[in-house]
Amino acid sequence: MEADVLNALSTQTAYMPGGRDRDGYPLVVIPVPFYDNLPWMKGFLETTVRYLLASLSPDTVSSGLAVILDAQKCSWRSARQYIRHVQQLLGEPMNSFLVIRPDAFWDKNRVENCARQHRKGEPTIISKSRLVKYFDTSELPEELGGVITYTHEHWIQSRERIEEFRKSYDKALGDLENLHLILLDNRTVRASESAAALQSCQQLNVDVQKFLSLVMDSGKKLLAHLSDLHSSKTALSQDLTDGKSQVETMLNALDRKQTLVNQAWSELERTVEVLRELATLEEGVSHVTSWILTTAEAMLNAQLKVGYDVNTADKLRLEHEILELQCWKTYGFYAELLYKIDHFPRQKDTPAFQDLLSQREWMDFVCRSFAQRLERRRNVLITSVRFFRLVAEYFDKTSEVFQSLIMGERIEDYELASGNLQKLKENQIMLEMVEKEIIKEGEKLSDVLLMPVKDAVGRDIDVDYSDDIGNVRDILDATKSRSRIFAESVELQKLTLDQITHIFKYEQDARTAIQWMDDLYKVMLRSHTHVGSTVYEIQSQKDDHQTFQETAKGTYNYGCQLLNASLALRQSCKLETEQNIAMTKNLQRTWKSFQAVAQEQLTRLRVSAVFHRSVEEHCTKLYELKECVLRIGEIEEIGKRKVRLRKYLATRERLLVEVGRMVRLGRLLKTRLKEPFLLDDRVDA
Repeated sequence: MEADVLNALSTQTAYMPGGRDRDGYPLVVIPVPFYDNLPWMKGFLETTVRYLLASLSPDTVSSGLAVILDAQKCSWRSARQYIRHVQQLLGEPMNSFLVIRPDAFWDKNRVENCARQHRKGEPTIISKSRLVKYFDTSELPEELGGVITYTHEHWIQSRERIEEFRKSYDKALGDLENLHLILLDNRTVRASESAAALQSCQQLNVDVQKFLSLVMDSGKKLLAHLSDLHSSKTALSQDLTDGKSQVETMLNALDRKQTLVNQAWSELERTVEVLRELATLEEGVSHVTSWILTTAEAMLNAQLKVGYDVNTADKLRLEHEILELQCWKTYGFYAELLYKIDHFPRQKDTPAFQDLLSQREWMDFVCRSFAQRLERRRNVLITSVRFFRLVAEYFDKTSEVFQSLIMGERIEDYELASGNLQKLKENQIMLEMVEKEIIKEGEKLSDVLLMPVKDAVGRDIDVDYSDDIGNVRDILDATKSRSRIFAESVELQKLTLDQITHIFKYEQDARTAIQWMDDLYKVMLRSHTHVGSTVYEIQSQKDDHQTFQETAKGTYNYGCQLLNASLALRQSCKLETEQNIAMTKNLQRTWKSFQAVAQEQLTRLRVSAVFHRSVEEHCTKLYELKECVLRIGEIEEIGKRKVRLRKYLATRERLLVEVGRMVRLGRLLKTRLKEPFLLDDRVDA
């Protein structure tokens, strides 16, 4: 801080205690000295006011200030001179202007300007006691009747620290800008001069960063000091509040500038490092290209066969994997070179870099061509191994299925036959899929072997795969022949197992039919041997009996069909027929017994129906004959009576003969109904 400014501030001709008026405008207090010191104090006041306005932020100044002119200790003449001087200094920023006069001033009734309408910038003359109208007592210093304790020496110390930091800030910022320009100028340095330029810039950067660190530390301490003042209970003047924001802004500016310098320094280091890497990259590109065209090509040309079975193909695949492992290191170096060249940071338009790009393109072409050939060789061997493995698996599995499920002993167990049939179907589906895979892989292998082979630079290589292709085609033909033979055997065995399954189902259903027949026979003996006592009841029993007979006949026919089908399948499969014959005899025996009982019951029902119908007819005729005989007495002529009587007597004789015949029939029917249906019947009827 300059000496004249510090001297002017020390006089306290104007100060900001930290209060605000009721409208929120910062308070500026200007005490008017005695008239003897007036000429000197005006210069100090001008310097102080300009410093205060400069220390405030533009937003604070533009929003306005609340100015109090303390004119209690001076004459009115001196006060008016000060008022005009203050208006000149604080005309625009001054939002309110209060002039405090002593009580004696009001005793002389000098209040002519208090009655006028107040305008901005014009003073309002009040007494000290009326300040509470415009200010709260907590916003006024103790000199004006408030509670704010203002220490001007502490304020000056804070301002000195701020000004000292501002000077350091200006110097540090200038150093950073100068260093930044130097770093930017050295970006185009030649490779031969890069080391010296980097060393000189490094020393300058160390000095600037050291001073910058001191400035940043002092700024952070100053910021902490202002923050402590702000957090304390004492009021903080607006210039210190704005000073805190300004310090933060300056620190941020230094930090941003430091970031730019660090970026420029890092960029310079990268530039120098890139210049050093160009030669290393060219050497690496040359090494990779040479190794691929010599060593790698020679190793790959020594491996051309694809094998003739699983073991040889798998051995060749392992040898190729060893070759790939040997190439991985070079390809890793190749990928690293590509990445470094493609992500080269700067100087991509230089002749050296353009030459490196040409070498990089040639290396990339050679490596990609060799990698394609290596990949093709690996795919050929993988296809070969898969093909021979599928062939071996197919032949082994077909032999296993043929031995276990086709050439085995005849099976009469239904559950075992059903399980074998399911297994056979599953194996057939699986083997068909394997066969399709074999054909696909074999054709794929043949097609791949027929394709031309090129070296790393695109030249054709004469490779003879005719023996391998012939071997693959012979294996495919053998596989197809074996598939046809196996399919025929499988279909025959499936038919046999399917017939055995049907035999079991037919005979199981036949056993059910026999059981039904036995049940029907027992039901017949138990529930269908009763004969009704009326014509209608007998007719109903006859209808039920015929329906029951039809049911039994359907069951018998169903069982016979099942047994006949089972017998035909057993004879077709060359299985034993004793069980089927026994079941057939059992069914026929039951059916004959049922037929005998059913026919006997039907005969009894028919005879009983005839008997009851005849009895009803004869009873009706006898009743009618009785009525006719009784009406003979009504005939007056004796001759007609005798003729009619002879007629009825003849009718009676004929009717009695028929009645006697029915009586004998009834006795025979009664005797027949008491007899059992079968001599060996042991079922309660």
